[in-house]
Amino acid sequence: MKTKYILTFSLVFIFSLVIKAQFPEFTYEEIGKADDNLLCQQSLADVDNDGDLDIIVGSNAGTIWWFENIDGKKFEKHSLGDLAKTDKGGVAVDIDGDGFIDQVSGGTWYKNPGNKTDVWQRFENGAIFAYDMIAADLNNDGKPEIIATSELEGTWAYFPGMKPDKKWKKVEIGEGVPGGIAPKGFGDIDDDKDIDIVRTNIWFDNLEATGAKWIDHKSLRFGDAQGKFANSSRVHVVDMDGDGDMDVVQAKSNTQSGEITWQEKKDARGKNWYVHPVAIETNQDMHSLCVNDFDGDGDLDIFSGGGPMGKDLYKRCFIWENADSIGVKWTQHEVLFKVECIDAVAGDIDGDGDIDIVGKPWKGDTIYILRNKLK
Repeated sequence: MKTKYILTFSLVFIFSLVIKAQFPEFTYEEIGKADDNLLCQQSLADVDNDGDLDIIVGSNAGTIWWFENIDGKKFEKHSLGDLAKTDKGGVAVDIDGDGFIDQVSGGTWYKNPGNKTDVWQRFENGAIFAYDMIAADLNNDGKPEIIATSELEGTWAYFPGMKPDKKWKKVEIGEGVPGGIAPKGFGDIDDDKDIDIVRTNIWFDNLEATGAKWIDHKSLRFGDAQGKFANSSRVHVVDMDGDGDMDVVQAKSNTQSGEITWQEKKDARGKNWYVHPVAIETNQDMHSLCVNDFDGDGDLDIFSGGGPMGKDLYKRCFIWENADSIGVKWTQHEVLFKVECIDAVAGDIDGDGDIDIVGKPWKGDTIYILRNKLK
């Protein structure tokens, strides 16, 4: 009898491991339409402070909307603002410290009124016409600063200060590129307790922990130096291998066949890097990058693909499963087919404890969710 119980337990344990090892299915669901195409400025944030994630998306023509998350399945569209002075860059962040998420879009920002029926107030902040925008605390004061990049105007840091309705103080960080700091091109690269900036093949050192002085380190090996969209990428700074320091995950964008790599420091100061390939010769424009635990196994996976410039006749998006938890072995899963995707964002949209993906096309008006069926 004892032997029988042991055998039954062993079979149940092995069966549980098999179930856990299965990668989740993702289902495509349309959640709403914008009133324009050429979509950009996508973010996930709790706009109405009701405890769930809403969706912000803008158009290249300068109009912005937010889609209120009703129950994880239904979404209601609201106007956020218009006349945004930006190229494609925008970021959702609480600029004025009132506890409500605002929207920064290039040289404009929009104040959340705190009531979904009221109009968002528009301000001009003096920032560049940005391709990418991100928010990070550059001077350790507990408040967000804004980082923007543009191929023509460079890469800049902006400090909203105590009066964000006035023009913001600005500091030049370095040269710009057509996309290379979003969605999360910031982190403590050199372990000196301040926030540095990563921009494709360069990381900028925050020298005085104030964001007022920067020096560039051309030590990252990524991007194409030539062409119309030279050094265009998506970047996410994160501890990929769980060793306690920051790594750099990157996707090559605005290209016919992008690649995915992550780079690991050889030394504490970030002077030299190991390059770990994830996917090469994809025939896809890797114009999205989401780094999350999509399969719930405790390590980080990578989503990308489906951009407008891919060589493949069909748009395809993939998740690369971190098969060994340290980012050396990867398993590719196709999760979207024949649907364009640009600058997707990831989060638990339906509150079920797993990570979903919200996407949109560049040429189109449909916002959609790839719903994770893990739970």
